[in-house]
Amino acid sequence: MVLVAAVVLLLINSIFIEPNVLDVVKYEIEDSFLQGAKVVYVSDFHLKRGDYNRLDRIVKKINEQKPNIVLLGGDFATGKSLDKTMNPEIMAQKLSLLDAPTYAVLGENDWKVGGNKITDALLGVGIRVLDNSNVRIILNRRYLDIVGLADYSSRAVKIGQAMRRTVLPRIVFTHSPDVYYDIADDVTIILAGHTHGGQFAIPFVGPFFVQSKYGTELASGLIQKTNNKMIVSKGLGTTAIPIRFNCKPEITLVQFVQPNMYGDYEEQKQPRQKKKIKF
Repeated sequence: MVLVAAVVLLLINSIFIEPNVLDVVKYEIEDSFLQGAKVVYVSDFHLKRGDYNRLDRIVKKINEQKPNIVLLGGDFATGKSLDKTMNPEIMAQKLSLLDAPTYAVLGENDWKVGGNKITDALLGVGIRVLDNSNVRIILNRRYLDIVGLADYSSRAVKIGQAMRRTVLPRIVFTHSPDVYYDIADDVTIILAGHTHGGQFAIPFVGPFFVQSKYGTELASGLIQKTNNKMIVSKGLGTTAIPIRFNCKPEITLVQFVQPNMYGDYEEQKQPRQKKKIKF
C-alpha cells in the first residue's frame, strides 16, 4: 500500500504540480564591462493552443526580474503541426509585453510546424530573430554584441558568419547546447536550452536521458569545459512525455558582476599572518 501511494504521489507531482512551477535560477558571471546588467534567457516554451495563462505567467515573471535584455531560446511550438501549437500572432503579441529589448532564435520544433510563420509573427511585434547573425546594442554605455546561432539539429549552424565583426563583450545564445565545443572565439557567455534538463532527474543521480549528442554532459546548469562558460537552461515546457520530476521549469537570470581582482588562488584567501616582534 505504501509503495502504491508513493507512486501515485509521484505521478501527481510529475504531471500536475512540478510542470506548472516557475523557478528563477540565478547565475553571477564576472565581467567588468557588463557589471550591473541583467539578462534573462528562456527557452522551450512548447506552447499549446490554450496556454494563454501559462504564457502570461511567464511574461509577468520575466518582467519582475527587471532585465536589461531578454533572449528567447526557441521551441515556442509544440508537436509537429501548427494546429496543435499556439497561434503565432497571439504568442507574439503576448511576448511583446516584455519590458526589455527582446531577441529570439528558433528551435527544431518551430521549424517543424512553420519557422517562417513564427519568425514573421515575432518580427511583426519588434522581436528580432537572429539566425546565424548578430546585433550590436549599447548597454552600460558600451557596445554589446548579441550573437544568435541557428538550431543545431535542424539547420546549418554558421558560427563564423554569426560572429562576423563582433568583439568582446559578446553574448552567444542558441537553442541546442551541442554547438558548445565548436565555438572557438572567446565570448562572455553562451546560453542554450533544448535539453529540458532531462525532464526526469533522479536525486543524486541525474536525468535518465538528455537530448544531446553529449548525453548528460550538457544537461543543465553552468558548464565550463573550454575557455568559454555556457549556461544550459532546463526550459519552460515539456515534450514527448508531459512530465517533470526534480527538474522544475526555469527562467534563467544572468547577473553580471565585478570580477574578483584578487583571483582565486588559495593562498590569497588565507588571512595574512602577523609577525611576532621580539624585544
